[in-house]
Amino acid sequence: MIYLKQLSPTKDIGFKYQKWMNDIEVHKYTEQKYKKHSLKDIKHFVIQKNNSKNEFLYGIFLKKTKSHIGNIKLGPINFIHKFATISYFIGEKELWGKGYATKAIKEIIKIARKKKLKKLKAGSYKMNFGSKKVLEKNGFIKEGVLKSEIIYKNKRYNSYIFGKIL
Repeated sequence: MIYLKQLSPTKDIGFKYQKWMNDIEVHKYTEQKYKKHSLKDIKHFVIQKNNSKNEFLYGIFLKKTKSHIGNIKLGPINFIHKFATISYFIGEKELWGKGYATKAIKEIIKIARKKKLKKLKAGSYKMNFGSKKVLEKNGFIKEGVLKSEIIYKNKRYNSYIFGKIL
């Protein structure tokens, strides 16, 4: 169905990726919506993550077509306490709701286990039901509520912290 691979700043970063990063619908529940993303900025971000020792960025690719459909990131990793945060998005909106984010999280869990991590965390806006659903499908549980943490459409909302013991 999908596979994860480290992104190449020259081969995998183009106008399609830039379009995702600047699409308010794709990023309405992330902090990325507050920035204008240039190709130069995106390439710099990818290079920075590729050179990092505690953050690992992967593209989510369809096996059948080898097309890049989104990203998932593991990190930053806390090597002392052996936990990390994950973040992800599917940029191709016509592929939303088809299980690709669920599969990508399953794959990142395998990578986290190989790195000897003991826990993963993820954050979510209260109204991001899709993210909540894919995290729960992967065994994450809601561990905390951050009251009135974020502003969305000029109103304050809670955000959630999900965790999974590996």
